[in-house]
Amino acid sequence: MPPSLVLILLNGEGWLCHFEINLKVPLISYMGERMREIKHFSHEEHLLKLIENWETIEVICCYGCREPILGGFVYGCTSCSHFLHETCANLAPVINHHLHPLHPLMLITRNVDNWSCDVCNSRGLVNGFSYWCMSCDFDACTKCGLAIALKEEALIEFKHEGHLQHTLTLQLRSASFRCDACHAKDEDLFYQCNSCDFWMHKTCASLAPTIDLPHHPNHPLVLVYSLPDNFYNFKYYCEFCNKLILKNGWLYHCANCRYFAHIKCALNAEQPSIPSDSLGTTLVEENVNEFMHFPMPDAFVDPLKLLHFEKVSLDGDGATEISHWSHDRLLILNVEPRGNNMPNIRCGDLIELCDGCTRPLSLPYYNCKDGCSFTLHKYCAKLPLTLEHHLHPDHSLVLVNTSKDKYYYECNGCFSNGNNFAYKCDTCKFYLDVNCANLPNTIKHKSHKHPLIQVIDPNHACDACDKTSTTISFACKACDFQLDMFCAIQSPHFLTHRYCKGHEIPLTYPPVEDHPEDFYCDICEKEMHPKRPLYHCHKCKNSFHLDCINRIDYYANVNAKGTRIKSYHKHPLTFVRRKTTSEYVCFFCNCDINGRFMLECRTGTCPFRICYRCSSRV
Repeated sequence: MPPSLVLILLNGEGWLCHFEINLKVPLISYMGERMREIKHFSHEEHLLKLIENWETIEVICCYGCREPILGGFVYGCTSCSHFLHETCANLAPVINHHLHPLHPLMLITRNVDNWSCDVCNSRGLVNGFSYWCMSCDFDACTKCGLAIALKEEALIEFKHEGHLQHTLTLQLRSASFRCDACHAKDEDLFYQCNSCDFWMHKTCASLAPTIDLPHHPNHPLVLVYSLPDNFYNFKYYCEFCNKLILKNGWLYHCANCRYFAHIKCALNAEQPSIPSDSLGTTLVEENVNEFMHFPMPDAFVDPLKLLHFEKVSLDGDGATEISHWSHDRLLILNVEPRGNNMPNIRCGDLIELCDGCTRPLSLPYYNCKDGCSFTLHKYCAKLPLTLEHHLHPDHSLVLVNTSKDKYYYECNGCFSNGNNFAYKCDTCKFYLDVNCANLPNTIKHKSHKHPLIQVIDPNHACDACDKTSTTISFACKACDFQLDMFCAIQSPHFLTHRYCKGHEIPLTYPPVEDHPEDFYCDICEKEMHPKRPLYHCHKCKNSFHLDCINRIDYYANVNAKGTRIKSYHKHPLTFVRRKTTSEYVCFFCNCDINGRFMLECRTGTCPFRICYRCSSRV
């Protein structure tokens, strides 16, 4: 039988009770997993439950040491307001002290004031715990008792799961050093490896194996002592400080959601405040509704139309015929459906385009009075003839019609080729298509909590695709976050693909819930970074890179009409653009055409189609 001892509780008037304690069994295994609840001699009425991430408005003192509880792990009974620091709850029940070698000192609770510590000579101590010898009336405060307990603990060598190859020993003098567990340089007592240069804060030795954070409410975060090797294929960053997660660093993580956080960041996490933008003004939540929101619902929702449609269509301008600088004949205004002149004109799923912006035609619009195929949105007809733009501050830009030029221009905003309306600087040969020229300077994107400002920054990689770009991007400088034109503007919320049987596939932002497996693109078959946006069909469980299912359209501003005879096909081919659908596939590259400009055989007996990109190369 292990030795035991009668522990007596004193209330200042007489002996309250006594019970036996096994001297070799501590109340709580401090180096092991924390117990969720304990029975403690200082509060026999109820069990004390573990309280993690202690937060309280009022100042509450520990029942044992009478010091304020400022945070960390606490054991307590909320119904009785009885709380203990984890360290005080774990005090050894009996110690031997060199200043009182005749008898061991027992941990008791005192309900009297003005007692004195016979070790450090502190006087006027109030109720709480003390180490006491009943025979000699020798008292030691908990600080002095803890120092003795630490000396005894320092004699014990132990192994920790975070450093299994060698034993560790507690060092009794606190020091400021870089901890190999949390990588922070804090002053603390520490454990040192007996064989190598491994140092660890004493507090890090007893980290909770799991924690719950409001920032990640669906799953608990699990403590691991290195990045699991199945995550080595990609770089991961802390959810709080956005710094790289080291492969050999301790961290809290959720493997299912690919959620990673440094130890200190997770334990000290607070709700982030809204930072200021580059102008020093606070972007408050109520201003968010003033910005255009992305991604757009589908590929044919046009930002230019959203910006100008309501203003132009309701401007009260009654002119039914106009003479426009871009066309040598009169134009007639269409404001109501007439015959085949329907909004978003389609023959089946065929789309007619505006000759100004090369986007789907919709009411109100102008068409040529003499019956030629020229059409123009009403808002495109009212575009300003000159423009001052922040991407080209040295010169004004002039609106021109490039449809009669021999060669296509290249837009400096999106790098798309075009033969439509564009703003041009003749001096610098600088072009902006009318869609890029009219993009809002500030947008709100679903992938980021703050508004994004229009920039051109080739030194910053896109946070969605990790590619650098000299095209227009949208950035949050306060968060060092940036999306390029393709990921911010040209990737709609829904797409379709033939692999998914016509389902609408949503643009999805990590984490994808309940998807513990790795992601592989079903088009290119390469592994996908699980922390980047992807198109994911929840019905078919198919996943796609953004630029695999929705390739960058470098001919978005091209509008050709009529038919062509091509050597690679026996029938005449007609220029058309059809709505986004999984039905149409290019016969050369085998990619979904997805609403792009193409040449197709319209004989009725041949299903041949070729995207404009392939047609220009073969």
